[in-house]
Amino acid sequence: MSIAIVRRRALCVLSAVVLFAASPVFAEESQGMMERVETTAKHIGEQIESKTKAVVKKVEEKHVVDKVGEKLKKAATKTAEGFEKAGNKIKEKLND
Repeated sequence: MSIAIVRRRALCVLSAVVLFAASPVFAEESQGMMERVETTAKHIGEQIESKTKAVVKKVEEKHVVDKVGEKLKKAATKTAEGFEKAGNKIKEKLND
């Protein structure tokens, strides 16, 4: 799952939590309750952001993108070699 999707989902969940928690506040609750909800929402957002950054850092440290690129390049080279061998065999058969 890409990081953008994770962030988008986290923000949707966070928004839902804030709206759900804030609904009693809008129904004549005190201002202090709204401030606590806001503080909690910010705290959750910061935790999500820090965890996302940690995952990105781990992916970058393991060079996952580079490894996948190398494997794809190797697979393409092997495929090209296979097609070349098959082409040579076909030429040999046609020349006989």
